[in-house]
Amino acid sequence: MRDEFNALRAFDYAQANMHLWVFKRSTTAKKYNAFYVQTDPELTATLKALVQSELRRITEYATYTYLAETNENSCLGTDHRETDFSLLKIQVDRPEPECRARSINDLKNAEGYLVKFSAGGQTIYAVKRSTSTWKTSYPTKFINMIFSEGELSAAENNGFSIEKNFDFFCTDTYAFIANKRGFESAMQYKESYSQAFSALRQIPAFSALFVDLTPLITYVGNNSIQLRRMAVVQQKALFDQPNFLQNLREVSIRREWGINFDPATNQIIACDQTAKSILQVLLDHRLLSEVTSNTYDVPDATRI
Repeated sequence: MRDEFNALRAFDYAQANMHLWVFKRSTTAKKYNAFYVQTDPELTATLKALVQSELRRITEYATYTYLAETNENSCLGTDHRETDFSLLKIQVDRPEPECRARSINDLKNAEGYLVKFSAGGQTIYAVKRSTSTWKTSYPTKFINMIFSEGELSAAENNGFSIEKNFDFFCTDTYAFIANKRGFESAMQYKESYSQAFSALRQIPAFSALFVDLTPLITYVGNNSIQLRRMAVVQQKALFDQPNFLQNLREVSIRREWGINFDPATNQIIACDQTAKSILQVLLDHRLLSEVTSNTYDVPDATRI
């Protein structure tokens, strides 16, 4: 991953061939429709300068996990071959003249846009999810554009706009994610989180922890963050370790965490008041400082 991250930042964007694509959701197996949009020299230069500015800002990366976050100078790296980007890539790697946008209707209500850079046998993809629809602009945040006679041009009015940042960048193998929520939305990760939680509830070792799963299901609901946490619970599967439930009960009593247990079955009695604590211990995110003996809830945990 490090070699591709370095190659991403060292790529000669100024001299590369550049192509702008917009993409929409498809209800078919291909998942995306994409349209090539020709850009004039001024807009091409602007987009090249924009991606170079973004990558000067991003100086480090960490491995993508469900709960990992970025800072102002970092990104998260993951193998994009395990995401929907492989399907989007098929669409934007088609010959541009055959896929050209013919009218503004091809651009309206787009899921997002992708800027493709090619030079020296290498290709870089910069992707941005549309936050709502392509519509009127906000001068300090967007590049305004006009679509006329099959070409996209920079403009001073509010005809069309592109944001001045990207959600993620893709090399041959890896996606480097600057905006995690934008990446996950464009790649439909929420659907996979929901599926993971549904699968988790069917695992006997997990469901057997609880007298009734309903309060926990209600607490998680359709919230993206909570669904992401449950996907990590499934991934870690700490609940499947020997004596997990007994150990949890003993520590909860000793540390006064307030988690309730059925005295007859030793199972967890979940409720609105304890759901957050239950999630933290299932994630192993309730940590004890050896220096101060204080207990902390943390958003993510990297083992040392």
